[in-house]
Amino acid sequence: MKISPFRLIMNGLRALFLSLLLGGCSTDFVLEAEWKDLPVAYGFLSLQDTAHYIRVEKAFLEPGGDATRIARIADSLYYDERTQVQLQRVSNGQTFTLQRVDGALEGYPRAEGVFATTPNILYKIKADDIRLREGETIRLRILRAEPAAPATAETTVLGEINPRETNPPSPMNFGYDRNVVFAWDAPIAARLFDLRLLLHYRESTPGAPGVFTSKTLIWVLNSEILRDNDQTPRVSHTIRGEELYRFLQASLEPVNDRIRILDRVDIQITGVGAELSEFLNIARANAGLTGSQAVPVFTNISGGRGVFSARTAAVRTGLTLNGASLDSLRNGVYTRNLNFQ
Repeated sequence: MKISPFRLIMNGLRALFLSLLLGGCSTDFVLEAEWKDLPVAYGFLSLQDTAHYIRVEKAFLEPGGDATRIARIADSLYYDERTQVQLQRVSNGQTFTLQRVDGALEGYPRAEGVFATTPNILYKIKADDIRLREGETIRLRILRAEPAAPATAETTVLGEINPRETNPPSPMNFGYDRNVVFAWDAPIAARLFDLRLLLHYRESTPGAPGVFTSKTLIWVLNSEILRDNDQTPRVSHTIRGEELYRFLQASLEPVNDRIRILDRVDIQITGVGAELSEFLNIARANAGLTGSQAVPVFTNISGGRGVFSARTAAVRTGLTLNGASLDSLRNGVYTRNLNFQ
């Protein structure tokens, strides 16, 4: 099936947001256009990374052909060694040229799918070589053969996220009718957030009640939290306590031949820069029955396509449930058949 021009970019970016937000390297969607030298770039800078990777590929279209077939040809997908990818400090012009590497040899193999998996070309710089600073503006530059002008983009490096220990306090109260508030302080430049709980529990082995296996459930509370106040670092999200038990009911099968024990809960918060919040605003504006059928292409790459932004994350670990919430877990209407003890 032939893919129409730019048809997949919005759906691809929505999936891309989730993967890159959490530190992944998947950017597998096809972008095609009338042929010209059009780079497609993706990169998220983070002070928490030991190395920074940028993916740079070509947009392409064989006249009358199939872009998905061309995507499996590495020479059609990647630029050669003459192309340079640079990061530049806007404040003083200091420029760093990234190393062209095979991501598979760096521990980042490309998943099977539409695109060629070998090699998996990325552009890399070690964190110690560039030493990013919170709040500074970094420019991405993609330099190809003359006479093509550099493709460029800019983003602001994000500082730390600091979860508020009183929102929620531990042990947590997940009463059915209770509002549970999750709050954190984040740099103003962080505009879009993903909030999730990691529920760590043990499950006994049928026939061997003393043998337990440790397991983790990941509960995505909201992956599209937009900052609603640019004047304060505080960001928050509220849920009803009942939602916890509904999630567990939907995620675990009822059992009577084993027991489960909830050990702890971790709160994971990830934020990204304004570039992705702008994408989300476009996606929301064009969703639903009233949305435009001609979804605009989102990019913040001048002279190219893709997303260059920044990421920051924090995890608050070791939270527990209070006595009433544990009782609801054991005996409540949603979870009584899950055999938590």
